[in-house]
Amino acid sequence: MSFAENITVEALEADPYPIYAELRRSAPVAFVPSVNLWFVTRWKDVEAVAKSPDIFSAVVGASPVERSFGKPTILTTDGEIHKDLRQGVDPKYRPRTVAAYAGDLVRSLAEPYLDEIAKRGSAELMADYFEPVSTLSLARSLGLMDIDMPTLRRWFYGLAQGAINFEKDPKRQEIADAIGAEVSDAVMPTLRKLAREPDGSALSHMLHDGMPVGKTRSIDLLMPTIKVILLGGMQEPGHGAGSILVGLLTNPEQLRQVLDDPETFVPKAVDEGLRWVAPIGTQTRETTRAVEIGGATIPAGAPVAALVSSASRDESRFTDPDRFDIHRDEGNHAAFGFGHHFCSGRFFAREQMCLALRLLLERFPDLRLMLGKEPVFRGWEFRAPATLHVEFGAN
Repeated sequence: MSFAENITVEALEADPYPIYAELRRSAPVAFVPSVNLWFVTRWKDVEAVAKSPDIFSAVVGASPVERSFGKPTILTTDGEIHKDLRQGVDPKYRPRTVAAYAGDLVRSLAEPYLDEIAKRGSAELMADYFEPVSTLSLARSLGLMDIDMPTLRRWFYGLAQGAINFEKDPKRQEIADAIGAEVSDAVMPTLRKLAREPDGSALSHMLHDGMPVGKTRSIDLLMPTIKVILLGGMQEPGHGAGSILVGLLTNPEQLRQVLDDPETFVPKAVDEGLRWVAPIGTQTRETTRAVEIGGATIPAGAPVAALVSSASRDESRFTDPDRFDIHRDEGNHAAFGFGHHFCSGRFFAREQMCLALRLLLERFPDLRLMLGKEPVFRGWEFRAPATLHVEFGAN
């Protein structure tokens, strides 16, 4: 059997990066039976897949996202439907718009959690800080003002079970289906109200922007994309920030530079952390015809994983790519994807990560990993520390 045929879901979940490195060396485009996907691992090929919608379509017949959330979604369409959905999603998350509201929003949400952490002298930062701030920031920007943090976190983990279920595990699907139904029921009253009384929220823009006077996009059209946004928008900032902090806490000299000059080095740390551990690992596509790429021929109608996580550690682009280094000057990472499906929330996500990290490090400059509880990363489609135990103050 080939190397790719021996790859297991468990090995990918534990640490996909050595697997990707071997594939980049020996089989840069290869079919992986355990997840029923063609893996594309090198930067130039990943970029080519994501930027060639005529050959690699976002409309994927076996998409676990559509199976779990319904269709169409902003991730799994091309052409006019995708353009229409983006027209509703983009306005709230443009750079100038984000700059006007993100700072106050994130600070107002983060500071109460930091106050609680300060009382205790230690924390598990994924559950106690990064995930709450990320989930609440997204929900409030969407216009979901009355859904609490435990519910949002539960939604995130339930929706994720469906989005990563390439192997069609019935238990995962059952969880995702139940949460998907709960999300629909909970979000529906807000959507109906916003259809009548528009405001500045993202959900309101999705309903109204680009539509004729007196008309809105249908709630049935928008609901699958709302679930995608809830998942990705909660995932990327909260989990990305956790990975970035691990990179800093395990590299004390770089942490010191961030503490000494946060204005310069927090953004550098964020970009390097997203390159080092991409929170969302793939852009999934389906071939419209047989195509030769990376020395392999992918048949027509095949599901393809353009691995942005692997591209961001491609040795042909990044020196010593497994090393976390905030001083890199080797070009952009691939964590936000490529092509017209480039992450619409990237400015909001990046601003959130910069603010959440800066506020945390300003409050606790002596932050350190807790001995005996070192962070363990999990996941390949979504990757982050499962837990992040820290302490501060006197040893």
